Amino acid sequence: MAGKISIVAALMVCIAGVVHSHTYYLGSCPRVEPVNDFDMSKFLGRWYVIQKFSTASSCWTYDFIRNKTDDSLKIVQSRDHVALDTIGLDNNYRYTGALDVPDLNRPGFMRVRFPMSLAGKADYVVFATDYENYGAVYSCQSILFGHRRSASILSRRPTLDQPFINKIRSKLETFGVDPHDFSIIDHTDCKTLPSTSLLNVEVNPNTFSTGNVINVAKDVGKTVG
Repeated sequence: MAGKISIVAALMVCIAGVVHSHTYYLGSCPRVEPVNDFDMSKFLGRWYVIQKFSTASSCWTYDFIRNKTDDSLKIVQSRDHVALDTIGLDNNYRYTGALDVPDLNRPGFMRVRFPMSLAGKADYVVFATDYENYGAVYSCQSILFGHRRSASILSRRPTLDQPFINKIRSKLETFGVDPHDFSIIDHTDCKTLPSTSLLNVEVNPNTFSTGNVINVAKDVGKTVG
């Protein structure tokens, strides 16, 4: 039973860890300009995260998805979580956020809302991309007397040529955002667990509905028992 309890505890740590991958600063968010004439239809699909602010997790991917029924947008972030990696457990963690475009004249400037974000929506800006090789996103959220910020360098493949990385880091620096906060993401030995695995953790807008919370509590009770 102790082994099962430790797995449940690790999953709780995994969920609690979603506030990471940001850096915190005093003052207002730096203004980062979106790509001119940004085309979301070309940006949709799978991106591999090559570098990201302040994280030790591996196997990060972003999937940008448009709902065909109502044209809404979402981002699904998937990764291996460091809290479970360190105790030798294969794991996969998915975190889904809703995207909206407040100004249709600036489609590269969006707002994102993740289920566990107590501070509400954050700015979400695509500030560099050629759609086929590289992309880059920046997010920032005001909190109390300061803000928290994050950025990601993306690639259509698990690797990205260094000139593209240098170009993105330099562009971010021109907006007053320090590129030294980037961590390198490891994509070796990445795998997808079976959908039935206990170590698949998915957090989406429906995760914390009353029905889901009750079901999770029941599942945890069965596991501990």
